Amino acid sequence: ASHHNLTTTDTSLPTMTSSCSSSCRLMMLLSLLVASIIIPYSEAKVSSGKVHLSGAQTESTLVKFAVSPSSTGKIDVLLTSYGMYENELELKMHIYADEEWPAVKRATLCSQKVSLAQKSLPIVFDYKGMMSDTRPGKKKTDRAEMYTSRIQTDIENPPSGRIAQGKERKDRSRYFYFLIDDCSLERYNHDDKAPDITFDATILNGSDHLPADEAGIGFLLVLTLAFSGALTMLLLFKLLRTIGGEVHVAIIIVIAACGCNAASSLCELIHRSVFAANGVGSYSLDALSSHFEALSDSFVALILLSIGGGWTLPSDVKGDGFNSESGAGKLMKGVRNPAGSLIDFISSKGVSGSGTGGFVALSLILIHAGLAQWGRTFDDDFDTYHALEHPPGRALMFLRIFLGLVFITGVGMIRSSGRCPPSLMSFLTKFGLVGLSYFASLPGVSLFCKTLPYYQRHQALHWGAAIVQACSLASLTWLFIGNSDSSAYHRLSRVSKDAATDMTADLAASSSGRSTSWKFGKTK
Repeated sequence: ASHHNLTTTDTSLPTMTSSCSSSCRLMMLLSLLVASIIIPYSEAKVSSGKVHLSGAQTESTLVKFAVSPSSTGKIDVLLTSYGMYENELELKMHIYADEEWPAVKRATLCSQKVSLAQKSLPIVFDYKGMMSDTRPGKKKTDRAEMYTSRIQTDIENPPSGRIAQGKERKDRSRYFYFLIDDCSLERYNHDDKAPDITFDATILNGSDHLPADEAGIGFLLVLTLAFSGALTMLLLFKLLRTIGGEVHVAIIIVIAACGCNAASSLCELIHRSVFAANGVGSYSLDALSSHFEALSDSFVALILLSIGGGWTLPSDVKGDGFNSESGAGKLMKGVRNPAGSLIDFISSKGVSGSGTGGFVALSLILIHAGLAQWGRTFDDDFDTYHALEHPPGRALMFLRIFLGLVFITGVGMIRSSGRCPPSLMSFLTKFGLVGLSYFASLPGVSLFCKTLPYYQRHQALHWGAAIVQACSLASLTWLFIGNSDSSAYHRLSRVSKDAATDMTADLAASSSGRSTSWKFGKTK
């Protein structure tokens, strides 16, 4: 049988809980205070980039921005041309509303696209002289003729006029797309006369610096931080007060999952504070937020897969299905205990632990981290880990579906082993539904979001993903810190101080193998 227990003996540990909680709150407040003080204040989003127009690409998107209802957005764009743009007659900046954007994407000709624009603003460059060429790949001594053009305009929301179907425009949050284009490039072969152009765009949403699609997300992050932080402290308190007793070893991974979820929210809150200050935010903090969120997801998946595969249950209960040569049996050999294998591998410094299980655990963590970093390559201002409009978000959705199938296979094999106690059978049915709901949640949320208007999907996805993660963390917390009546799994897999009440004692009496207990301090 495989049992895990944590034994603690240091009586001074429980006194650390209140001081740890106070320290965490103090660090949080200091971080937010520093972020709001040391960065100069600004009131607008700032975006920059490079554009090169050609006959194959006659237009280029500068930025997308959401404006609040009954509000007027403002944009200030500084364009810099590295060389003279010889034919400026059709060089313009066009602004599109989200109602027309799908038609713009479908149109094949530049002339068709610009007919759908809300505004058309001419671009006229002024000569600034010979200046240092700061483009990547250029030497410090390189110089180029510089031309600049500045465009400032207001964006009314709702825009004037009717939409293509003749309906009145609703007063709602609305995305606007800012593009520069030159339709003459698709008619005349003068690509070689189109120089590189860089842009710096400053955008204001009424009197607010954040785009309208971020409304309410800050409040959600505060709720997530408070909830995940509370679960983390609760689990730590449970761990520290268990002196001489035993707690389920999986509590360490649950603490890590809750802590990473809280850290993700904290990093994103500070990023928003910095964004409010300089209009750009902190790439590092936003990236950390994505990676902490990915870690939390991977830890939850590890726990669910391991429990679904019977981690810490006696081999008598799991039955022979896991050792069969069937396709399901071979599959579950590798994934039945990724969390336990990883813990054993770390605790033994690589001496022991299932190599296959540890590989599965590390692969899950690295895949989630890879998807989070892949999402960083898309030009969004805030965390895009769950953004289903990007390929990484869709890949995450399919990964969840696959893991859900593996999870339900493991649970089904334990239930059908013929040796599962009735109380555990009932628990596994409920746990299977809970775990499957978690793995199916992201596809479910994505399908639901697709039924919503485009301008509501960003917020709905954030709220849906946060609620699902909070429910999963709360369920796992209950599972591993509840009393002896909390669940049949807890009673079967937890090593009790009183051997007489340990249900696994008889079930595992004939089992053999290396002990996988974890102990802190001396065993009483």
